[in-house]
Amino acid sequence: MNVSRYWRMARSDPAWFAQRVREEAESRAAGVRHRVRRETDEAIRTAVARSGLARAVASGPAVAAEYFAVLDGSTLNLHAVLPAGVDGPAEVVFARHGRELRAPAEPAPGGRVTAVTVLGAAQGGVPLTPGGWRVGLAVRTARGERAVGLLARAGDDLDGPTAADPPCPRSGARYTPGSSATGHCLLRVTVPEPSAEVVRFERTLARIEIGVRLVAVDAGRLAVRFQARGNGPAHTVAADRDGDGFRVRVPLAAMARDGRGGERVWDVFAEPPGHRPLRLGRHLHDVRDPRRVLRIPQGTVATGPAALLRVRPYYTGNGDLALGCAPVAPSTDAPLEETL
Repeated sequence: MNVSRYWRMARSDPAWFAQRVREEAESRAAGVRHRVRRETDEAIRTAVARSGLARAVASGPAVAAEYFAVLDGSTLNLHAVLPAGVDGPAEVVFARHGRELRAPAEPAPGGRVTAVTVLGAAQGGVPLTPGGWRVGLAVRTARGERAVGLLARAGDDLDGPTAADPPCPRSGARYTPGSSATGHCLLRVTVPEPSAEVVRFERTLARIEIGVRLVAVDAGRLAVRFQARGNGPAHTVAADRDGDGFRVRVPLAAMARDGRGGERVWDVFAEPPGHRPLRLGRHLHDVRDPRRVLRIPQGTVATGPAALLRVRPYYTGNGDLALGCAPVAPSTDAPLEETL
């Protein structure tokens, strides 16, 4: 869109212009938060790697991990080269306060070992509890089992479309790779934050239904509130059970009656009994900018005879669901048939 046309539209529809400015600000704020977190973690890893502390205090053989990262929020990927003279089947060892959990590792050419390990009981993986877990290797040699420490090294400055430490898409727990005070590989596990996730968004000619899954919240009932921005009206709807989640029908007819002629944006809140309201959206993913990546097609829905509503669903920079709704005048060329 060229600049002159953009400003003409801004003057003709100030509400539209304000909404676009708000969306852009949300996207940029989310980007700044991700960048600050990434740069802080990078500075800490670099300081530890340059201190030489790890090699000074490490007991037994230790090697630098060539790659140590958690992908898709729940899968640990690990690559390392075994020390000279240490050869045999290997396992990944997770240690915390005297407790050990293990997962298999695979041999690779050149004395390397590699591991792709699913994390979290909810994923059917290693059941790590919250806290810091030191990660190393155990190698079965001809002389018995030998422990091999893994030293963290400064990571690459990744600035792609995905986040460096996303939450687990199923449980919401977060597994963050880092380094201990001695420079060894450390996996920090944090408990999931309560959230309300969109698992399905279905639109037909006459209705919109949303599938909802609650994370870290135990509730047998759920209400969903559609709140117009700018201290506008609100409509609360009881959600129906749907397997291990819920489904709710968007009150489009009521929202259309509360329209102001132009587009009105509605935020959506899940309200479990006895719990604070939760913004409904998509938060358990590895996308840095949900507004630009997680797209939902817009469309027109019939809310009654000769009554049409254009619905523009989208996710904000924080992953929260919003519905932009605007009435559409029916065509005068032919009457709208009452078949919906």
